[in-house]
Amino acid sequence: MHAGISASALFTLNTRAGAMKNPEQVRSLLLAFLMFGSVMVGVFYLDIDDVGLEQPPAISAEEPGDFVIGEVLSIKVTIVDEALDELVLDVTLDGDRVANVYPLDNGSFVVDISHLDVGLHALKVIARDKNLLETRWFTEFNISYPAEDETQINLDHGEEMTVDHGDNIRITGNLTHSTITSCIFIWTDAQLAESSLGMPMTEDGVFYLDFTNMQENLTITMEATCGVNIITVDSKFVNITVIPPGEGEGGDLTQGCTDPEAENYDAEAEEDDGSCTYDGGEDNGTGEEPSEE
Repeated sequence: MHAGISASALFTLNTRAGAMKNPEQVRSLLLAFLMFGSVMVGVFYLDIDDVGLEQPPAISAEEPGDFVIGEVLSIKVTIVDEALDELVLDVTLDGDRVANVYPLDNGSFVVDISHLDVGLHALKVIARDKNLLETRWFTEFNISYPAEDETQINLDHGEEMTVDHGDNIRITGNLTHSTITSCIFIWTDAQLAESSLGMPMTEDGVFYLDFTNMQENLTITMEATCGVNIITVDSKFVNITVIPPGEGEGGDLTQGCTDPEAENYDAEAEEDDGSCTYDGGEDNGTGEEPSEE
């Protein structure tokens, strides 16, 4: 095969042209040879290009990025090559080789990631064809837990409460979290590390504690721990101050005799001061007449 017109061909052409008397014939013959030579040059270079068209395998795949655990269970990889059955594949997941990877007729295969836990992971694919041409593909993806609300104890009345001596008091509030059923809610009037009781609570997180006949100050400690995968904790302290008799609202009560049977009964008296007197003398509120000496 020749890339152009050889010297012998040009000599032959010139010889024949000299034998021809018609210039048009000479020009036609020359153009024919030039066209033939161009075609041969094109074929020659086309053969060279065909040899250089050998390409390495092409790899394409899904890149899941960041996702919640359970949302993505596998990654599909596709390889394009003229000889898929002669490919050598090396597939690793987090540095561990994935066994039994065989592409289908369309060059695709699936890598199972359903067993992976939360965290950052990496998938790497190396494809080498029969001509030892190699292509590498790599992706990283992050698996996380579903978002969960923070644990929060909300009191209806704040952390400071007061109650009159001997009266009753109720602590109320609600616990909030995206999964109330996962919560452990406890309380104590001592130290949580020493003893605790479960907090009475509805399905909506509403809770209350009743205390009766309050005699002394009291501090209630509450702690809630909630979460399915992400654990959060909240705690609250409620200080209950008992107001002694005669102080607070009770200190403004009108004093006097509150016994209707007494001679000095005071209908406006709100608290008996022991001054009641009866027919025959003062009994100081005992209801007994004084003895004669």
